[in-house]
Amino acid sequence: MSEHEPTESSQTSFDGNLYADEKYMVRNRRQIRMLMQALIDQRATLSAHPDGREQSFPSAVLEVDEDGVLLDGSPMPAVNRSAANAGFLLCFAQVDKVMVRFRVEQPQQQEQGGHVAFRAELPEELYHLQRRELYRLETPVGDSPWCSVPDPAGGEPLRWRAVDISAGGIALLLPAEQQVFKLQQRHAGCVLELPDGTAITTNLVVCSLVTRKQANGVEQERVGLRFEALPRGADAAIQRYIFRIDRERKARLNGDG
Repeated sequence: MSEHEPTESSQTSFDGNLYADEKYMVRNRRQIRMLMQALIDQRATLSAHPDGREQSFPSAVLEVDEDGVLLDGSPMPAVNRSAANAGFLLCFAQVDKVMVRFRVEQPQQQEQGGHVAFRAELPEELYHLQRRELYRLETPVGDSPWCSVPDPAGGEPLRWRAVDISAGGIALLLPAEQQVFKLQQRHAGCVLELPDGTAITTNLVVCSLVTRKQANGVEQERVGLRFEALPRGADAAIQRYIFRIDRERKARLNGDG
């Protein structure tokens, strides 16, 4: 995702019920403040979407108090104007590598230490997929699943390494300029290739897009994708892979491998 003034083609709204499972919605104000503070402590980057549109800009939680939050603005005036004129900002981030989603209403632009920031009331609710609910494994570079996605332009399938995996989905890491995925987009006929040779054909739904800058200054986009319509036996195959990698890591830590 790039950071520039929105155009007519980027006005598609992604607001709404992105996640149907109510059990992952946090509405306790104390818990919401704790998760916001965790975003500060971990220096997490947010992907902020003015009015829930596809176009976004990188931000961060700078402060949180009893009633509100302060979000970092952009160095680009046009982007800040878009955010200041928005009715809300839809934000995506990760806490302990677990995705969170929330929206802040009526962001008010202000100066903070010579930089633009946005003050808003504390979100009324926050989507947080608890780690204990769905264990995610960061995959080893030399022993990772790969994912093939049909090319929207009709060319050869696009293929990337899955940088993490769970029974519910995967994450891919792409160069930011590729911009292949859009929020809530459904990709049919994808193939997940496990290292043991198992190939799983499934649909993938885009749940999160987070742009990150690497140590070398290169921006990458982390794409969170949810499995949809997994075939019979696929869940067990994914769990076997996760358990094997976890077991091998523990063995190495214990000096057994």
